[in-house]
Amino acid sequence: MKKNRLFKLSIVCMTIILLSGCWDIKDINKRTIPLVLGISKEQGGQYKVTLQIPVLKNESQVSKVVTGKGESITSALGKIRTNSENAVDYTQIRLIVVQNNLAHNQKELSAIVKFLMGSEEIPSRSLIAITDENVEDVLSSINDKLGVHASSIYDFFNKGADWAPEIFSTPVWEVYRSLFSSTKDIAVPVIRSGKNTVLIFEGSDILKKGELMDRFRPEEIQLIRVLQNKNEKGKIESLGFASIMVSNSSIRLTPSLKNNKPSLSSNLNIKINVLERNDGVTNKKIIEELERVIEKRFFQVLKRMQESHADIFGFGQEFQQFISYNELKNWRDEYFPELKVNFEVEVNME
Repeated sequence: MKKNRLFKLSIVCMTIILLSGCWDIKDINKRTIPLVLGISKEQGGQYKVTLQIPVLKNESQVSKVVTGKGESITSALGKIRTNSENAVDYTQIRLIVVQNNLAHNQKELSAIVKFLMGSEEIPSRSLIAITDENVEDVLSSINDKLGVHASSIYDFFNKGADWAPEIFSTPVWEVYRSLFSSTKDIAVPVIRSGKNTVLIFEGSDILKKGELMDRFRPEEIQLIRVLQNKNEKGKIESLGFASIMVSNSSIRLTPSLKNNKPSLSSNLNIKINVLERNDGVTNKKIIEELERVIEKRFFQVLKRMQESHADIFGFGQEFQQFISYNELKNWRDEYFPELKVNFEVEVNME
């Protein structure tokens, strides 16, 4: 009898121990899970956050847009959570869109990025983008497009390899890292709402320690990515008399430092397929024109970057073995404007 009572008592204790971890569980059916977070600032100084939330309706997934205002981003998010009928779960946010009135303010953007990195709920791997439009309008536009899925805004940046290489993604943690980098700046995609599509990719803003330095068109930013040793595969280029698609690319950089003057040899190899061409256009003409266009585009971008002292290529990282750590802090202002680049392009057909 005594053994029986001890056995029952053990069962009760084990049940209490095993179930104690579930006391604060939140049923997933009682959660609101936003995918996109928009951040802007009102003229009165209040922050405005906008959430794009998928909603299951009639076996299809649409979305709704919810906004909240506060003296800080945290208070605005807290008000949305307070007024929501369900528990709002910010851990699944995949994209953060910042309106230009904040993104083009170095102090404001730096504070936002540091807040996002310190947040225990919003993932630092979330992508970040900038818009010149009202961020609420951008997130609301998805509901105006027929047959568009609720996750389409996030999917816009994840088309898959080779499908749209000019559209790239920048996670929050990379922007945070760039705030402290002495030798490499960051490009953040710029988007706006489309008339017939959910979004339009307008190019990228170049940020140096959170400060806006320049804006590049999609074809220019694609070249920058190649110089950063990212493959250009899938890129379609129109030459007027022919159209080609890049099937592979690689780059080799050879730095040197003489009399404290940096120089760099850059050899870019590109393999292409010809998609279409006018009658009589030879392979030689296509290759020569493509090499000329890419070299011209590179030196135009390099000149703009050297004038603004922003190293979007990350060339400074190639000189870490030549320049001391303390001197590298002066890379953008003293070394980069003096950098001479011998840039050569070699195009081959597959």
